[in-house]
Amino acid sequence: MKGWLARRFGGSGRGFATDVYTEKAGWKSTGAPDIMARLIAEGTASDETVRAVAGAPGWDEERARDALVAKRQPKHESRRMGKFGEMLHAGILEEFQGMTVVTQKYRYNPAPDAPVHGADLIAIGAAGDGSGDRVVYAETKLRTVRDGEALVRARAALARISSQDLPATLVSELVRLREADPGMFWRLAAAAAVVQKNTHCRIGAVFEESAWSDSYLDRLGRAHGPGGLDMAVDVVKIKALRALVRESYKRVK
Repeated sequence: MKGWLARRFGGSGRGFATDVYTEKAGWKSTGAPDIMARLIAEGTASDETVRAVAGAPGWDEERARDALVAKRQPKHESRRMGKFGEMLHAGILEEFQGMTVVTQKYRYNPAPDAPVHGADLIAIGAAGDGSGDRVVYAETKLRTVRDGEALVRARAALARISSQDLPATLVSELVRLREADPGMFWRLAAAAAVVQKNTHCRIGAVFEESAWSDSYLDRLGRAHGPGGLDMAVDVVKIKALRALVRESYKRVK
């Protein structure tokens, strides 16, 4: 991903920090469709689901994963666009921000074209004050046309989640991890024990370059106001974004 996207600091004068990611070159020459196809496939079939399916007679894990990936891709373009944005943001959080993405909302959706509630992503990242891990909630908005309110809506969703002592989306993830990944369970549980103090939120704004305007950050700043929500924004600007989404899904396997 670092061969495709370049990161720069976009400032913090609106009450939140902003990182901006732009393409180093056109995505056709940087292998972006293959990068995204891999992230989409990995974000579709959880390891524990693959192991459960592989328990059937005659199925190995490779065959089980292939079957799950093929059957669990959204058919509707709008759902595919949404999933693409979330997988791209997950990759950015891990590769550029050094976070561990614990769950991706679409990974556990039994009906690929049905809406899924809760935070798009839950991650674990280092607290800025060096006190250890903190829980990170992320909301992602992918747009190929102008939408000045998308980031404001994402902020409202994150504010609702982070205002709860133990958000339902976090409880569900802890229940799942208890059996599936005990090590990650204890790490997330430890971060969640100080959730009000250490919660961090991130908005992923994945936009067609021609549809983006810095005025969207100004609107978000006015809605955000001083204090309250510890938040940052990841702005990703991509040329021919819709074509990239379509090409990436062609390569998912």
